[in-house]
Parts: sequence; structure tokens; C-alpha cells
Amino acid sequence: MGVSKSVPAAALVALFVFACGCQSTSPVTNRRLIEHQALIDFSGLKPAEQVAAVKISCALPRQWEPMALKKAPLYSHQQWRSPSGHTGVGVVYIRLPLPLSERMLLWFAKREYAKSNEDGKAIGQWTDEVGREWFEAENNKYHVRGYALVRGFSAWMVYFGSKTGYPPDMAELSLAARCVETFIPDPRRPIRPPAPEMEDDDGAKTAAAD
Repeated sequence: MGVSKSVPAAALVALFVFACGCQSTSPVTNRRLIEHQALIDFSGLKPAEQVAAVKISCALPRQWEPMALKKAPLYSHQQWRSPSGHTGVGVVYIRLPLPLSERMLLWFAKREYAKSNEDGKAIGQWTDEVGREWFEAENNKYHVRGYALVRGFSAWMVYFGSKTGYPPDMAELSLAARCVETFIPDPRRPIRPPAPEMEDDDGAKTAAAD
């Protein structure tokens, strides 16, 4: 990720699954994700925009370069590269042949990983306050963090990370970490953070008008 050639989507999916195992999570609604955006520091990020090719809305880092979209019959993979070329953010949109659960989706991907990789290792796994199941994993080329979301016949794997052969750029990684917090799957309209609350003359709080 964030290199001269895009990381193969299949390898990223496999690396994700190796760390996450087969645990399932409670559904995380778009409403909950939008509410969570109010807590995010958007400095260094563009306004949220839709990326139609992967059916998602997100606030991307300013001055980061989009890489060529990778497409296959069942998935599309979009990635953005940092100015240093060593840090990246990406999302894999998967068109499921069946409405699989996250548990089953991860099981299939883990099986494919086992066939083709021997150097991957899990570092950590946790559930955040939104309900997303996160992972941290690495192989001999990349160190990544990310999470998965499923909506019927569609699934997304959102991730960020860096090349292991270079010292991590903490500023770029911080920006990437905040970026992946803004991803909203299958948006119906442009996504904006909730309006801040304002107090009227009586001290009652109301949402600010658009």
C-alpha cells in the first residue's frame, strides 16, 4: 500500500482475515457511523465525498494520490498513496454471490490466505465503541489495520498501513487512521458530520441549521 504498485486486493483480504479469524460482530448501521464522525478531527482531510467505484463515502487525506482502480469479477479495490509513498489507505468492495455473514466471509478469505501465505501474523484484535471489529496484522511487506462491514450482498474491507521496510511516518499514519474512521458504506446521499448543537435564549440545545 502506498507504493509504486498497488497491493493485490486478494492479499489484503487474506491478511485482514488472518488477523480477524472468524468472529462475527453486531451490525453497525450507517446512522451510527455518521454520528461517530462528529468525534473525528478532520484537519488534513478533504470534505467527505462519494467514491462510486467502491460504493462508499469518505474524507480522504489532502494531497494523497489515488492509485489505479483494480477490478475483478467479484471485487473492486481503490487505494490512496501518501506523499512519501510508504503509507496508504484503501478499501476493497466485494460483491457477494450470496448474502454471507461476516463470519462466513472471513472464513472463506482465511482459507485462501492459508493456501498462498506463510509469513502473515496477527498482532491484535479489538472491538471499538461503534461496534466495528478491528484487526492489526503484518507480513514481510506490509503492516495494516482495518475492519470489515457487510450489507446484504455487499461487503467492504477498509484498511490503512505502511511498508515494513521503512520507518513509519507517524504524521502520515495518524492522518490515515483518522481517514478510515470516515468511511460510510453504500451512501444514498453525500455524507456530512452531524450539525453542531447551539443554545437558544432559554438555554435549550438545538441543531444548527444547514
